[in-house]
Amino acid sequence: LRNVIFCHPELVSGSQSKCPAKRFRTKFGMTNPKAAFTLAEVLITLGIIGVVAALTIPNLITSYKAHRFRSQFLKSYSIVQQVFKQMEADDVSLDPASYSKEPLYKTFMKYLQAPLDCGSSWRNDYVNAKPCFPLKAQGAKPYKTMDGNLEANRVWMDDGQIALQDGTLILFENSMAGGSIKVHIDINGFISPPNRWGYDLFTFQFIDGELRAMGAPKTVFPKADVYCDLNKSNAHNGITCAQKAKDNPDYFKDLLRQKFK
Repeated sequence: LRNVIFCHPELVSGSQSKCPAKRFRTKFGMTNPKAAFTLAEVLITLGIIGVVAALTIPNLITSYKAHRFRSQFLKSYSIVQQVFKQMEADDVSLDPASYSKEPLYKTFMKYLQAPLDCGSSWRNDYVNAKPCFPLKAQGAKPYKTMDGNLEANRVWMDDGQIALQDGTLILFENSMAGGSIKVHIDINGFISPPNRWGYDLFTFQFIDGELRAMGAPKTVFPKADVYCDLNKSNAHNGITCAQKAKDNPDYFKDLLRQKFK
């Protein structure tokens, strides 16, 4: 009988007030059994949702990209730093002059898990295929400076490349004359844009037994602010952004916001 009352109140005298559907409509002012939202009300609601989404989604996307870039940056920096420490612990020479017969990157590569050897200009054996940077390929797209107007000097990246399993590309410059080891890290690989200094390409220098971000004291370019400016255009713009990205947790977020102003 209870089920009959709730589902078919018209069968029992005085039971309409006990019907859940009736009580619901009465409570919310829907006295018309066919009451519903009007088209205008639906459109207004959708409009409000659209405005809120338009205001919040771009910020969410920027935050996500910034977090991903920073995670990739810190991970790649840590990997390269750890390899140099392991080489030192094994008494492996880190003097550029001691690598006159075999490129430094060949020794470096032995400390990585399943790396891809992209070759070196020393033997003109570059692998001009993904995910390597086709340094000598005719018509190959170059890396760019921070503002995207100039080509990053390929001479700084011609002493060997190593591609990691996660897509990271490590490029070496082993300058025997200056006694300097420079390492460029493309944190998302050459096949992924934008391939610019300061965005996904960062430069480090191994000096005094330490891997330092370019722009730090004692590096070739010790002033981070001079060569890390989105509004400037010069041959080395972006090369010192590694120091800013290392020190500032909001570096990538600020960069992406500034880019899309």
